[in-house]
Amino acid sequence: MRYALSVLLIVSSTAWTAETAQYLPSIQQRWDASDLVCTGEASAPVRTGLTRAIHGSDRDLLSAEVELETCFKGERPTASQIRVLGYDVVASKDVGGGYAYSGPPIGFVSKGRNLLFLRRTQNPDEFEVTVPVYQTAIHLADARPDMGSGEGRWRLVFTQELEAALVQFDDADLSYIDYLFDLLGVQTGIAELSQFSRGAPPTVQRDISVALLFHGQADAEPVVISLLLDTSAAAWKRENAAGALGEHGSKAALGPLRQIASEPAPTGDLKQLQLTAHSSLDRLQRRLQAPQIDRPTPESLGSRTDP
Repeated sequence: MRYALSVLLIVSSTAWTAETAQYLPSIQQRWDASDLVCTGEASAPVRTGLTRAIHGSDRDLLSAEVELETCFKGERPTASQIRVLGYDVVASKDVGGGYAYSGPPIGFVSKGRNLLFLRRTQNPDEFEVTVPVYQTAIHLADARPDMGSGEGRWRLVFTQELEAALVQFDDADLSYIDYLFDLLGVQTGIAELSQFSRGAPPTVQRDISVALLFHGQADAEPVVISLLLDTSAAAWKRENAAGALGEHGSKAALGPLRQIASEPAPTGDLKQLQLTAHSSLDRLQRRLQAPQIDRPTPESLGSRTDP
């Protein structure tokens, strides 16, 4: 799916240092590698003018001021505001003409509320991001969910924070759905998202339905078909719907996929949607035409008396 970045990276449980730049894809891995895990309000990151060699390349050192909210792991600093340090993927002195990047998601903190995974430094009020260069912080919704202190129930608070962010950033970023599956596991994630969807805005309901169908929940198919056919929806979201129908759709999806695959596509985004619909239609047709293997039943095997 276009909103999800698949990272096939096996990360060892070694100690992380500022010279180590390896992406930690899961929340649990980020938690385990961190001295301090908190939510907080961050200023816009700024360049400090310093660089540091990490994995043989110079990286610009970045800085942000963070007003802490709730801490879930580690001893909370005595100061309510801390300085957080991170690193750009390059040093600006080396890329005067720009650069291209391909790989795991990169980034420092975002201006606004963040879920922060940090490591201590010699300064008690200064912290480094757990892994330099690659993304560890998670941008959160502007409004803090009313969950009390959250002490001793961090998974519940994280769930509420991710759901609030999903609602706020739904138009541009659906990675929060993946974060929820990562945090809760597939079966609990399906149950939680199904329940949350009932009170979510319609656009969020449809995006959740796409994710549920990708996880084999057939009852989500009608909503996914409606998203595919909705010309007012973003083309990339309709493309997500086409992809889910190709993997887990039924005969009901053949007509809608055929319709989108055959429509004129004057723009780049619609052309990509058309190509995805065509590919999904082929996959679905092959899957529906494949012979089904009947599993034996107790009746077909006959009765048996244990000795």
